[in-house]
Amino acid sequence: MTVLIDPPVQYVDPAFALLPNGERVLRLEDVIRARAAATPEATALITPDATVTFAELDERSNRFGQALLAIGVGAGDRVCWIGPNHAAFLELLYGGSKAGAVPTAVNTRLSADETAYVLGDSDPALVVLGPGFGHLADLVRTTTSAQLVSLDDVPGVPSYDAWLAAAEPVDPGRARGPREPALMLYSSGTTGRPKGVSLPAEAFGRGLAGMHYLIGFDTSSVAHAPLPFFHISGIALALAATLDGAALLMVAQRSTEDLCRLMQEHRVTHTVLVPTVVADLLQLPGVRDLDWSALRYITYGAAAMPEVVLREALEVFGCEFLQSYGLTESTGGVTMLTADDHRDLDARHRLRSVGRPMPGTPMKVVDPVTLEDLPRGAPGELCVGGERVMLGYWRNDAATAEAVLPGGWLRTGDGGWIDDDGYVFLHDRIKDMIVSGGENVYPAEVEQALVRMPGVARVAVVGVPSQRWGESPVAVVVRTPDEAGAALTERGVIDWCREQIAHYKCPVAVAFADALPQNASGKVLKHVLRTEHHDLLS
Repeated sequence: MTVLIDPPVQYVDPAFALLPNGERVLRLEDVIRARAAATPEATALITPDATVTFAELDERSNRFGQALLAIGVGAGDRVCWIGPNHAAFLELLYGGSKAGAVPTAVNTRLSADETAYVLGDSDPALVVLGPGFGHLADLVRTTTSAQLVSLDDVPGVPSYDAWLAAAEPVDPGRARGPREPALMLYSSGTTGRPKGVSLPAEAFGRGLAGMHYLIGFDTSSVAHAPLPFFHISGIALALAATLDGAALLMVAQRSTEDLCRLMQEHRVTHTVLVPTVVADLLQLPGVRDLDWSALRYITYGAAAMPEVVLREALEVFGCEFLQSYGLTESTGGVTMLTADDHRDLDARHRLRSVGRPMPGTPMKVVDPVTLEDLPRGAPGELCVGGERVMLGYWRNDAATAEAVLPGGWLRTGDGGWIDDDGYVFLHDRIKDMIVSGGENVYPAEVEQALVRMPGVARVAVVGVPSQRWGESPVAVVVRTPDEAGAALTERGVIDWCREQIAHYKCPVAVAFADALPQNASGKVLKHVLRTEHHDLLS
């Protein structure tokens, strides 16, 4: 029997999220149209150089759309951005959408070879090079037939500002059907080549309404945008802030100290951080003495927040905490562990969950082998349904067929279960589960036990080949920069774990590292660790 989870809140349709003609916001290009009509002179963006109003952002996105039409970019054509978080990307996002094109953001942390692959695979009609990325002009020319503009001064490449200024500030107004592609992002590629994820136009309205209800942006909010726009969470934050009339702070930070300074200086009310960054903030000298009264919400994801870190963060920052779980393929967050969940001291076990499904986003659990539906409480593979599921992987029908089941259910690749109250609990990536001597070992459970140990800053558990057991868990530990960290030993870590959980789940070896490899989303690259420590037990 299919297990559907009732959303924690009803679908909301805030009155301000209406276009001037009274239609509800359904598509991402509608977000700036509605907000510019409601509060045109309010601050939309805070950048290092200036502030930008919603009316100005709307007008510049109109110019971008018209500039696309002028060079022959058609409906469905990809328009790529390679650059940092910048106002010009939002002009591309909204303006490209108004013209019917498909905005595509390229991961700026890729190597030249990987960037060339993504450019060749996406086959863009236009590439915009952001500040600091003009040096990629030759790479773009050799790997694509795309037209090119740059925010840097590059010989032979049109200037972005001049190109934009030459266009009319009139909304192109191209209509887009609900199941037409609206955005393409590349999966983080924890294994193999990244895949282009094509997201439908209808995916955004329902998700944004749910975020409005749960996150609580308003016109007095200052939302910090630390996550890159080549990640769905970065774009989702920008869209939600704009829809609700919040100012979006777009000032880069190069360190934890920078992040802290920016949050204090600009009186940030909302931010999205990965748990490791929260932990790093708490380690800053004097952080407890700062005034955090402006901060209302910290949303976290990408990994579980260790309970010891969460308790300290609640004490220091005094704000509400939210946890979200989702994928690029599901148009971002599909669950939310709400502020009420974090405050409910009688249900602390729920802090180990990722919350309940967002409005209009059904979830179920299937057997990862037979793909048959499983009842509540039974572990299996989590699946997501509804209109926010991707259209498919770009030019990769085989991968799409493997990921999307009949009926439109997206296989997340994550192991977990759903309890009787509708809370979703994650085990691990299905492929990360360790089978040791016939027993299933879930790395997340082992990591939760180890991260509570004094001296352990971060930990990842992976399976490596074992002659006796077939596969055995090993732990890769990052020490804290104090006496407790310096005192850690392999034997001590193993003994600590054996006091917490069953012995067969505990690591048989421990490696110490300065850092864990991770992708741009903050997810640990366990395939890298498996490769590095493949022969640890041989």
